[in-house]
Amino acid sequence: MEGKYKKVRKVYTIQKFEQIHNDIYFSLHDNEHGIQIQPTGQVIVDSDNMAFIYIVEEEGAYSYLSFPQTVWAGLLQIVQNKRDPFLSPDLALPNFTEELEYLLWNIQGNENYGKEFVQAIEEQFSIIYLDSAEDSPL
Repeated sequence: MEGKYKKVRKVYTIQKFEQIHNDIYFSLHDNEHGIQIQPTGQVIVDSDNMAFIYIVEEEGAYSYLSFPQTVWAGLLQIVQNKRDPFLSPDLALPNFTEELEYLLWNIQGNENYGKEFVQAIEEQFSIIYLDSAEDSPL
């Protein structure tokens, strides 16, 4: 495989989140705090592992920040607040909220993502779907 990004990608799993003032800060496992990554502004879905993935660059390769179901309450907060989150201690994750909102609307009722994943998304993010239905002019 030729090209700039040919190394095996690393997956860093988000362990927890906390709200500080109006911002959400996600944290990795303690032994992963020194990683040197650059945000790409892209979010994808890993429906097999029930997670959202934020793509980052690390040492000339793409790596993943995995947001499993255990931290989806934090994702709900960023969508409700319409504010991009941070990776502790202070790395902004730009475009996260916009990308996540797009995915949430694409996932709703779309079993191409897998029935279990869609059901989990619809349950966790139901307030987002309900708020939008109330705002709808229909």
